[in-house]
Amino acid sequence: MTVQLWNDETLVVQLADDPQLSEDLNEVFGRLQSACCCDIVVDLSGLDLLASSGLSKLLRLRKRMIEGGRRLVLCTPKNKVWGVFLATGLDSLFEFTPSVAEALARMQGGRA
Repeated sequence: MTVQLWNDETLVVQLADDPQLSEDLNEVFGRLQSACCCDIVVDLSGLDLLASSGLSKLLRLRKRMIEGGRRLVLCTPKNKVWGVFLATGLDSLFEFTPSVAEALARMQGGRA
């Protein structure tokens, strides 16, 4: 499974290209609606492409996390996916780390 509860406060999501990306993000939204109030680390290393539909879902997830006072960290994007964030200017809206381990360490260390 690509969506795992790492601890009581943190969900780790490893995304893959569509259609898996949509299914994984739908599962995350489902968990958030079922009273799962946690921070989320999204591992982008399995993504080769990021289309507008995926960006839209990530933006909706970001909005939901902000509204809930929780944290969203994206990590390990491949160059092509990172280029999408740069080209759209969304690199400044999301928090990024170079690895899942660093994202989890930041979560443990408190809010940035």
